[in-house]
Amino acid sequence: MTLLAKKRSYKPYVPDFLTLCERNYAQLRYFLPGSVSAPNADAHANRGDAGDSKVIQINEYEGYRIKLLELCKFTTTIKIEHVSESALGWLRPQFEVRLYHDARLAEVISCQQVRRFKAVYDYPNLEMMQPDEKRQINLLLRDWLLLCQRQGYHSVESLS
Repeated sequence: MTLLAKKRSYKPYVPDFLTLCERNYAQLRYFLPGSVSAPNADAHANRGDAGDSKVIQINEYEGYRIKLLELCKFTTTIKIEHVSESALGWLRPQFEVRLYHDARLAEVISCQQVRRFKAVYDYPNLEMMQPDEKRQINLLLRDWLLLCQRQGYHSVESLS
């Protein structure tokens, strides 16, 4: 194969992405503020209020805040951000996740200052995004959830 041979473009495998989002939803619901984890549309009025938050404390100086941004009948939007005494604000990881309760999926919709990820990016590109950036960002959420689970962070403190 020569250097001039055309490189195969990335094509997302939708079942793999949906499985990732389903697993993230199943794990993330344990960390939600209030009783948002109940995906029953009838319980909507009792599921907490926008602005409710919880903190997962990693150590004395660091933790992750999970804040309820938007609560709708079939979706919930949350923000997960690193809180630290020592790190500068722009260095702290943060992302927004939308939970689709009817489909039982959780998808990252924003990470740092980037919103609305495309399914596929040309590579190279001016934004320096990977061809599968949307999948990579959702894998980051999966890894964070696995870290919390491995560290035993099943209970969190409420900051309402």
